Amino acid sequence: MKTVYVVCATGIATSTMLRLKVEKYLEEQGIEARVLQYRVTEISPDRCEADVILATTEIPPEFEEVAAVINGISLITGIGQGETLQSLAHALQRPKGE
Repeated sequence: MKTVYVVCATGIATSTMLRLKVEKYLEEQGIEARVLQYRVTEISPDRCEADVILATTEIPPEFEEVAAVINGISLITGIGQGETLQSLAHALQRPKGE
């Protein structure tokens, strides 16, 4: 099963909002994935099990070697939300590491 990390600075409000939107979208699209919520200081590239990291805060560049990293700000603002969700779906359909 694919894994999505939703990440924000504090791991409370913003990542909760992202998690709920992502879970709803993935369910509507019939995409099975675990969606886990973190604050940026809780994740590490050497322990990362995510296929995709959807973040509203800056993610260190070394994460891009272990997972697709997508800016999730549009899921907060609503501007460009559709494109972000399509990018997420597309990234989840690729084999890990591509």
